[in-house]
Amino acid sequence: MKKTLLLVVSSFLWISSAALLAQPLRGVCGTSLEDQLFMEPRLLANLERTSGSGVQERGSIQYVPVHFHLVGDNAGQGRVLESRVLDQLCALNEAFAPMNIRFFLRPHPVHGKLFNYNINNNNVYDNQTAWFTMQSQRHPNAINVYIVNQAATNSNQTGVTLAYYNPQRDWIVSRKDQINGSKSNSTLPHEFGHFFSLQHTFFGWESKPFDNSFPSWPNAPATSPGGVATERVNGTNCTTAADKICDTPPDYNFGFGATGCSYNGGARDPLGELVSPMANNMMGYFNFCSEYVFTEQQRSVILADRASNQRNYLNNNFSPIATEINTPTQLLIAPVGGANVPFFDEVTVEWRSVVGANYYLVEFDIVGSFSSSFAQAFITSDTSLVVRTLQPNRNYQWRVRPFNEYVTCAAARQSSFRTSGTSANREIEALARWHLAPNPLKAGVPLQLWVETSAPFQGDVLVFDAAGRLTYAQRGWYFTTGKQTLELPAEAFSQAGLYFVLLQGSGGRSAQRIAVVR
Repeated sequence: MKKTLLLVVSSFLWISSAALLAQPLRGVCGTSLEDQLFMEPRLLANLERTSGSGVQERGSIQYVPVHFHLVGDNAGQGRVLESRVLDQLCALNEAFAPMNIRFFLRPHPVHGKLFNYNINNNNVYDNQTAWFTMQSQRHPNAINVYIVNQAATNSNQTGVTLAYYNPQRDWIVSRKDQINGSKSNSTLPHEFGHFFSLQHTFFGWESKPFDNSFPSWPNAPATSPGGVATERVNGTNCTTAADKICDTPPDYNFGFGATGCSYNGGARDPLGELVSPMANNMMGYFNFCSEYVFTEQQRSVILADRASNQRNYLNNNFSPIATEINTPTQLLIAPVGGANVPFFDEVTVEWRSVVGANYYLVEFDIVGSFSSSFAQAFITSDTSLVVRTLQPNRNYQWRVRPFNEYVTCAAARQSSFRTSGTSANREIEALARWHLAPNPLKAGVPLQLWVETSAPFQGDVLVFDAAGRLTYAQRGWYFTTGKQTLELPAEAFSQAGLYFVLLQGSGGRSAQRIAVVR
């Protein structure tokens, strides 16, 4: 049965499938009580730094580097769209604007790219058990965010983990469906709050929210199910109970069961005082709030954590080339307006230079939403791009979004063209011969690609099914002189039928067919 993922965009989301509509699973943060206890000494040290001085000085902007790892499955598929990551960075910067913290994209010191595409591993994509792979790819001088299909932790909470901060590894993991630019989705800002040592406002109640199933209802017990002191409404124990933050009112995980951005369930604290939580707090669990915020003391803790020696690895001298980008209406030059292009496998697109931009996100798809299985995206610093991976006789939408490392909110401009059935295929000069084995290939078996070259070159290995869908991509592979063998994963050939394996590089390309049988 085909399953449908139903998401209501909010602080932490409800998730259900066609098979589970009667019992929808609640989205939760995977940063466990144990994780928060592990980082509590940092929180207490940060609170100590802020005591007596109130809110930390926020007079000048400080830029904090972040590096996003766009994780794929074993076949290199399923990555989050780059446009969503740019949108998410906008939302992060807005959420942290009251602290004058601005996040920026920091290229990796090894692979040199804004985003990391090098992790193609189901054990990262679906469960994060291949932590050595994650560690080997991490940026040493940025906040590392791994965007995956399923975020998996042992948080002992009922529901689906949407994201988590791992304090032992000091990285953040998020499901790809949580990456967007909505103010009503606090998932990633929430995890950044954990990164900067904040606990849940309901700390101690993660595994069991307080409700009328408790024998003491409506009065909460003095100690939470997690063994943490229950915070009182009068604030007399706010420095030692729950999240240790005194300007966040008591919250016994009321958001987990709430259907909106409010609570009137009648719960009382251990002294019998009626509890009124802060529903739109960034570190809570309430849904459907139009916007989420940090309190003044939470902001001070974040700033203190950033200023601590443990965060020295984030230090930098970054200064954006521009703090605003205005996209001209007539950005795109050609092809536009549904124009016919001469080739399908060599399409040149052009656009105008935009002041303040040093990167452009260029996207192609057969639908205007840029969300189909045919969607492709490229990041370039040029104002033109040659695309060699489109299909013949297709109507394509394309759009360009200017941005720089810090400003990622600029509008994109969109137009269309139609490819022809003619190929601009040219052979790769350095490619002496190559073949695929076995052919035909049995489904579930890897394919061997045998290559012999007369000179080294760098190229791409792409696999398309008969419908033109990209099923595997190994980009930037370095072919040495002589004979070599590559193994293409079985996942690239998951269904019986005809496939095309394309080698491209050094100004040429070569394609071969492979039949997959059951």
